[in-house]
Amino acid sequence: MIWVFLALIATFVWAWANILDKVLRTKFLKSSIALIASFGIFGIFFDILLFIFVGIPSIPFWHLIAAFIAGILLTCGLILYFKALSVEEASRVVPLWHLKSVFTLIFAVIFLNEMLTPLRYAAFASMLLGGFLISTRRAGNTFHLSPAIGFMLLSSILLSICEVLVKFAYTSEIFWQTFFVFHLGLTLSSLSLFIFSSVRKNVLRAVVSYKYVFVSILFLNILLGFSGQILFNKAISLGPVTLVSVFISFQSLFVLLIATFLSLKFPLFVKESIDIKTIGIKLVAIALMAFGLFLLSL
Repeated sequence: MIWVFLALIATFVWAWANILDKVLRTKFLKSSIALIASFGIFGIFFDILLFIFVGIPSIPFWHLIAAFIAGILLTCGLILYFKALSVEEASRVVPLWHLKSVFTLIFAVIFLNEMLTPLRYAAFASMLLGGFLISTRRAGNTFHLSPAIGFMLLSSILLSICEVLVKFAYTSEIFWQTFFVFHLGLTLSSLSLFIFSSVRKNVLRAVVSYKYVFVSILFLNILLGFSGQILFNKAISLGPVTLVSVFISFQSLFVLLIATFLSLKFPLFVKESIDIKTIGIKLVAIALMAFGLFLLSL
């Protein structure tokens, strides 16, 4: 059951990365695509280290293709995630990734002819209700959905496909070489965004304007993301993907706790709504989505 420990640590590490994502996107780079591209700069150094460690991958062809495409899909999903972060609080955005499991379930029904049991219907309803609740804001006497939900729905679709491909890739039972191919797909697809002149200008402007502050936060964020990917991928390779995905609920909770703490102690760094009612609604929404994930894992 070591995969339980690995998944839990991964979500805690990612929660801190999510907070830095918000800081980078709102305070340093005003372009989601430029931010993803900047990740590729440091990402290539991690790939070089992996190459030195594992050498040329010798995994089966289709497992290699699946891992590489999964890395590309992760890049696309992250662009949409950062777009959501630009218009909404991190503690509202991250829980919406729970919807990945809903789409995985839908894909299983469509492409694998799986049957929907009453338990899965209940899980589906619980997760959708939680997603709706955390995405709803009150404006006067009316309620409206956050624009972030559209971006996160698309992101969740891409990441659900990504996780299925990753699980297939790890059936080769060659972890490090498979992870290297996966991360290489992520890095190269990120670096490919530099073909856009606006991306190059945005990244250069951030480096010139903020210098070591921007570079240091960017490096720390990439290091946390890289570490989380290793831990979570290892958990997926060792345990059932449906059960591993349940631990994303802890990531949402960690993000809420960290964001609340920083908003109280360091409001210039991160500032979110921290009144009792708002936090209570977020906790209820996270609990509903976590309950839905739990039902799916049964």
